[in-house]
Amino acid sequence: MKNKTYLKLVLVVLLGLYGVHGQAQTQHELVLTVDTTKPNSVANGSLSAETTTTVIENGAGKRFAISAEVGDSVLWKAKAQGESKVPVNVVGVNYISGPRIFSSNTLTGDTIVKATIIRGGKEDYVYKLQYTLGSDSKVYAVTALIKTKK
Repeated sequence: MKNKTYLKLVLVVLLGLYGVHGQAQTQHELVLTVDTTKPNSVANGSLSAETTTTVIENGAGKRFAISAEVGDSVLWKAKAQGESKVPVNVVGVNYISGPRIFSSNTLTGDTIVKATIIRGGKEDYVYKLQYTLGSDSKVYAVTALIKTKK
């Protein structure tokens, strides 16, 4: 009889731990849309996120900011605005300030960049998203931030 009670108790504890730690993490897909007709303009790119991501700031004169948690992954990709055929490639994400939430201060890629958040912080993680247009080697940048829960 004691064995059955003990087994039930262990099962309840394991299920409880799974409920606390077994929650699925979110992938935040961030898309940079660039007006390729004016690549040298400061306001030529805008960021957006899929509907499962909480966007905190995104408007005229404001930086783009999302909310994410430790364990979530972030995927940055880019596209040209409208009918343009010029490819827009995300080449890097560089740390500017705040807690270092990724494993490195510099994340790189060829057309997309993906990373997993390994730690949170009270301050915002501010970063520079770098991209190129077509075969041009000039690198452009957009500043954004991620708010994490500790």
